[in-house]
Amino acid sequence: MGQRLHSAESTPTNWAARCLLALALATGVPLPIGNGQSVVSPKFGGYLVSSVYQGVVRPPDVGDLDQYRGTDLRCFGGDRAVSAKEHVNFAGHFVIDACTCGTGCHYLYMWDALTGKFYQRLPPGAIDVGPYARRGVQPSGIVYKGEQYQPNSNLLIVDGCIADTCDCAMRYYKWTGSQFTLILRQPVRMPERCLKKQ
Repeated sequence: MGQRLHSAESTPTNWAARCLLALALATGVPLPIGNGQSVVSPKFGGYLVSSVYQGVVRPPDVGDLDQYRGTDLRCFGGDRAVSAKEHVNFAGHFVIDACTCGTGCHYLYMWDALTGKFYQRLPPGAIDVGPYARRGVQPSGIVYKGEQYQPNSNLLIVDGCIADTCDCAMRYYKWTGSQFTLILRQPVRMPERCLKKQ
């Protein structure tokens, strides 16, 4: 049993803040710390799943292909046997893949390796990762990391700008088993074209 703090400096507010900080550091769950708005970025280890499916991956059930056009048709209308050769890469029994929507632009989709249930667009939708060139400098400039995920974690990290916008950030999502929940949005360096609009 832990000791409670009793001193002039240990007000209920200070005690609660210390508990929240300890929780954030132990789990990687993001929490505001002080007036500086620093946060502890979520870590994959703080969002572990109990097991990872190792069997044959069921192809995605994309439904009637007539409902898709353009990029969607190209991505979802491929050979289902190829999809069956994929491996679980997210949250214990899901497969995440990307569909390109132009240079530096793509969006994520996912399916359940056990059932084939298909999730057409993952948040935040189409993202641009760059390169965003600086004036007179080609092709360097800002390049974002894109997405990060692991087979044994239900944390999805997406770094980039929502396509055709200046909404650029590192976003952390938790998969709840039925949907993604945004748990943290951290600002990142902005492309030069966005700085001009501010």
